[in-house]
Amino acid sequence: MSKFFEAHPMLLFALEAGVALFLLIFIVVWTMGTAKKHPRPTRAPSEHPSRQQPAQGEPPAPQQDQDSAPRP
Repeated sequence: MSKFFEAHPMLLFALEAGVALFLLIFIVVWTMGTAKKHPRPTRAPSEHPSRQQPAQGEPPAPQQDQDSAPRP
């Protein structure tokens, strides 16, 4: 086998690059599949403490970023 790689030295690099590409694609597909199984909620539930109205006399909560603003 070593005589074969001596005759074709770039083949070993191509094989290594192919294995690395396969692993990259496998990891990306694996993590994408997990995200579909357990999606994150887009907003907190209505009973969550962060969604409760402030009591009388308390200052209102500071304005949130646009990412967490309610969507129409």
